[in-house]
Order: sequence, then structure tokens, then C-alpha cells
Amino acid sequence: MTFNTRRASSSIKLAAATALVLALCQTPGLAGQRHMASNLKGDFETARQDGFDLADVASIAVLESLPDGMKGVFWLGNGYNTECAWRLSDDEVVRQVSALAGHPKFSGIYYISDEPHPAKCPDAAARVAERSELIRSTDTAARTFIIVQNSSADRSEFATLKDSADYIGVAPYPCNVKNATTGCNMKALTQRIDEAIAAGITPDRIVPVFQLFGQECATTETPYYRMPSGDELERMLEIWDQRVPPSVRPFAMAYSWGVQERTACPALSQADGTSFPDLREIFSAYMAGRVARLKTE
Repeated sequence: MTFNTRRASSSIKLAAATALVLALCQTPGLAGQRHMASNLKGDFETARQDGFDLADVASIAVLESLPDGMKGVFWLGNGYNTECAWRLSDDEVVRQVSALAGHPKFSGIYYISDEPHPAKCPDAAARVAERSELIRSTDTAARTFIIVQNSSADRSEFATLKDSADYIGVAPYPCNVKNATTGCNMKALTQRIDEAIAAGITPDRIVPVFQLFGQECATTETPYYRMPSGDELERMLEIWDQRVPPSVRPFAMAYSWGVQERTACPALSQADGTSFPDLREIFSAYMAGRVARLKTE
């Protein structure tokens, strides 16, 4: 059965599931993993209550507003994506990193580029690697993070960018309007993860980026992505856990907690079982260290 304490139909099954959950929560590598919520828009406490312990932030003021139990992953602007340049100068990066070093609310992780594209910017890998080195030379405890698309338009991005940052986000989004009746493309999800590993990115550097959004209410002219169902989310989590175990991954990222008008609507914050599937309950259980799917007699 699918684990859902609100809707369990049998007290016997519920008791069995609860016992299994308690056992799993004591298993090393399941409980205590770090999970990042993106696009929180100030909704930190709700996300923390769901189980997120990392949040993307872009200023020290926002960092300091995080609730206890949550730390910031610092967004340093973008670069080498739509434009072949950095939005922040080296001097500004050094200033911000120096101010953040050792801050008790800071995770030590800098998010420095969202989907850099070497095909558009041939020097992207070198420039991202230089920025990573600049950050680490300013704060030796810092780690850098980028998301690599490696889409059908350029299957070489994992190999090209694999050494440019400490942590590499892998973001396959297998649920779209074309497979609404047949189910999310789990084969494509598996293939993308395997491509990252085959390119030389070890699981201890891979950040899973989970699809927790659709475009059903987005203002984009031609909506493409759709929100996964609960069963589809559970299957995605199983695939990720098999290939990039929670015990080794640096953290995982949910895209997206908050709505982005053109690209992500609905988002996880809305997926509470009213207008959209109750993905929040499933993912909250997952972050707490429970397996996505509990099978009982």
C-alpha cells in the first residue's frame, strides 16, 4: 500500500507500517539527510515544518531570518546560461563570501550557476571552475553547486562540466503532458542519472533535483510539464534512492516549493491534496527517513 497515515483504511496495516517506519528511521543513511526547498518566497517556517532543512537565499538579511533548524544555500547570481558572463563580479563574490564565512545560518554551499550551457558559451566549464576556486580560496570550508541540464540538445554537458563545481545537480523532469495517460517517463529519468554517473560524477557529488511541479496553471503559452501523481513521485524517489543513495548524496533539492509564474505552477506548496495531489505528505515522510513506498500484507 502507499503510506499515508491520514487515509489508512486498516488499523492493523497502520500499526505494521508504523513499526516499519520506526525501524527505518533508525537505519543509517535514511534519516537525517539534507533537503533543499527552492523559491520559498519567505515561506520558510511551513517548509521547515514539512521537513526541509535547507533553503535558497540571496542575502544575509534573508539568511538571518531562517527559522531554527534551517540553513541557507546561497545564490550568487547566475552565469554562462542565457548570457556568457557572470552577473556578479569577482570582487563582489569575494566580498559576499568573506561576509558569509562561518555564519551559523549558512550551510557552506554556494549555488553559482543554474544550467550553464557550454554549447552556447564554450568557456562555461572553465569559468565556472574558476569561480568555484575563487570561492574556495576565500572560504576553504565552502562548497559550490551547479545544476547541469544535459538535455537532448547537448548530451555532453555532464562530461564537460563534471569538474567545474563540488556538487552537480541532476534535474530530469520525467512528467509531462505527453505522458499524462501512460505515466511519467521513468526510463528517461533512469537514463539521465546513469549518464551523470557514466560521465564520472560520483554519487557523493550528485544532488538529485526532484520534479515537484507542473505547468497546469503557469502562464507559459504552451504548458509542457505536469505535476506527478503520488504514485509517480514514489516511483521517482525509489529510482533515485537506488542509483544515488541517501547515505552518500550531499543533499537533495525540491523544485519547486513556491510558484514561479511562467515555469512552475502548481508547485509543491500547493500540493496538499485539495486542488492537486498530496505530494507534501509523501515528500515529508520521505525527508523524515521513511521509504517512499511501504508494502504490507
